[in-house]
Amino acid sequence: MKLLEGVRVLHFHPGSVSEPTDVAIDGAKIVEVGPGLAAKYPAATRHSPGGYVSPGLVCSHNHFYSVLARGLMVGIEPSKDFAQQLRNMWWLLDRALDEGIVRASGLAGAADAAMLGVTSVVDHHASPEFIDGSLDVLAEGFAEVGLRGLLCYEATDRNGEADGLAGVRENERFARKVDAERAAGGSPLVDGAIGAHAPFTVGEKTLGALASACKSTGRGLHIHVAEDKFDAVDSRYRFGEDICVRLDGAGLLGPKTILGHGLYLTRSEIELVNERDSFIAHNARSNMNNCVGYNDNIGLYRNAVLGTDGIGSDMLEEAGFAFFKHKDSGGSRWMDSYLEMLQNGNRLLERYFPGKRLGRVEAGYEADLTFWDYDPPVPLEGANVAGHVAFGMGSRMVASTMVAGEFIVKDRKPLFDAEAIAARGRSETRRLWKRMEERK
Repeated sequence: MKLLEGVRVLHFHPGSVSEPTDVAIDGAKIVEVGPGLAAKYPAATRHSPGGYVSPGLVCSHNHFYSVLARGLMVGIEPSKDFAQQLRNMWWLLDRALDEGIVRASGLAGAADAAMLGVTSVVDHHASPEFIDGSLDVLAEGFAEVGLRGLLCYEATDRNGEADGLAGVRENERFARKVDAERAAGGSPLVDGAIGAHAPFTVGEKTLGALASACKSTGRGLHIHVAEDKFDAVDSRYRFGEDICVRLDGAGLLGPKTILGHGLYLTRSEIELVNERDSFIAHNARSNMNNCVGYNDNIGLYRNAVLGTDGIGSDMLEEAGFAFFKHKDSGGSRWMDSYLEMLQNGNRLLERYFPGKRLGRVEAGYEADLTFWDYDPPVPLEGANVAGHVAFGMGSRMVASTMVAGEFIVKDRKPLFDAEAIAARGRSETRRLWKRMEERK
C-alpha cells in the first residue's frame, strides 16, 4: 500500500484544487483521499512529493509508428496536397517498418509519453510489411514502460484487399488475446480496438470484415474520417453517401467508435455521430502541420477528445495549440473547453476497460496519476485552472507519473531503461531511413 502525503489534488476539468491532503492507494486503486491518513494506514509506504497530483493525462489518438520520423533524413518528393503527402511521406514510411523498427518506435513513444505525464495512449498503428503480430510488439513496449493503452491496426486496401483483410484479422486476434487474459483472471493495461486507416482506402469487403470484427469482439472502430476534403468527396463520388452514413450503414458507429479528425463532416453527420454516442478525436497541431484546415465544428460534438495524430504525446501543449488555433480562427471558447476534451479521454477508456473508473483522484478510481512540480506565482484555484494551463503550466513541470498504482517515472527519473530505449531508437532509425530509400 502507498500513501501520498500533503499533496494538493488538481483536477483540470471541472477545475478544482484541494488544500494539502493525503491519498491512500491499495494496489491499482485509490481507496481514500483526506487529511491525516498516516494513522489509519500505518503499514503504507509513505511518499511526500509536494506539489500537485492530478489524474493521469490521456492521449486519445496517436501514431507511435511515426515516433522515429523526427529529424527524418530521407529525400521526400514535394507534395501539392494532402493525398500526395500521404503517398510521398507517410505511406512510404509505414511500408518501411519491420518488427525491429516497430518495437523501437513503440518503446520510444511509450517512454516519451510517460515522461510527459501521460498515463494512457490510444494508438493507431500501420506497418504493411509487418502486420501479423505487430500489435503484440507494440504492447510489449507499453508493458516495458508501464503505460496503459488502447491499440489497433489500421486496416487498409491501399496495398491490396488481401492486406486490408490481414489488418482486420490482426485487430481481431489481438482483441481476443486480451479477452483470454481477462478470462484467466488478469487485468491487462492494454486493450484493443478494431482499426482502419480512412474510408477512402477501405473497400466494401474490408468494411464488412471490420463490422464483423467489431460485432464479434465487442470492440469499436478506430478510423480517420474527413481529415482532408478528398475523403469526404471520395465517399460521395464512389459510394453515393457521406462518410458517416456509410459507416453507420455497416453498423460501425457506436459508443466505442473513435473517429479521428472529422474536419469535413457535415452537420447531419455530426448529429449522427452524437446520436450514436461516438467519439471524435481533435488533433489541432497535426491539422496545422498538414495544412488540411481547421475543425471549427469541434464544439458541436457530444464526445470530443484530444489526440496528437503522431506529433508526440505532450497533451498540455496539444490543448494549448487547440485553444490558440481556435482563438486565431475567431472563436470564443475558453481553454476549459479543451481541458474538457482532455478529460473526456478517460470516458473513452472506461468503455474499453470494464469495471475501471478513470480520471478522478477519488476513492474507487484507478491510481493513474500525474505529479506536478508547479509553484505558481499567482494563486491556483479551481476557477482559474484553465488560465494556468493556457499560460503557465507545461510538461516541463511533470515530476512523476503513476499507472495502476505503480510509479513509472519518479522524481523526474524513469523507472524503465530510458537510455537503452533511446539507443535502440537511434540504431533502428538508420535502418528505417535505408528501407525508405529502397522503397522510393
